[in-house]
Amino acid sequence: MNAAEAAALIAAVFWALLVSAGVFVLFRLGRLLNESSRLVAELRERSDVLLQRAQTAVDGAQAAVDRAGQQLDRAESVTASMEDLGTGMAELAGQVTALAGLGRAIAGGPVGRVGALAYGVRHAISLRRGDRGDRGDRDDRGDRAGRDGAARRTVPGRVVDRGELSRRESAR
Repeated sequence: MNAAEAAALIAAVFWALLVSAGVFVLFRLGRLLNESSRLVAELRERSDVLLQRAQTAVDGAQAAVDRAGQQLDRAESVTASMEDLGTGMAELAGQVTALAGLGRAIAGGPVGRVGALAYGVRHAISLRRGDRGDRGDRDDRGDRAGRDGAARRTVPGRVVDRGELSRRESAR
């Protein structure tokens, strides 16, 4: 074998090794691309699930914001009605104050004094007569107070005539 053939043989061996190394690198590169495409597909599926969850969370938050807005609208209407109520109460307080002043003026004036005098006279006359006036005082059972207008003393649970009590006290 001469030098040219030896050189060609060495070049062919190196070429075969180079091609083998290239095939090995291409094979590994193919596996790498296959794995990366599989990972990208899984990430896409996971991201779709995550995006759906995120969208659900955003929808829930939007619903909560809408409910809060509705409650704020209701609170504003209640506040407005409370302001109206406060205004009405202030007007009512003014009217009550005016009426109280009128009542004091009537009670402290001549009309009140005449009314007090009439009540006192009527009460004094009813005491002098011995009856209880026209109020019609009744005991617990609905009977008139005493037989002949005499007042009764009471014991818890039943009505007792005055004479019955004095008999019990003397029997002791």
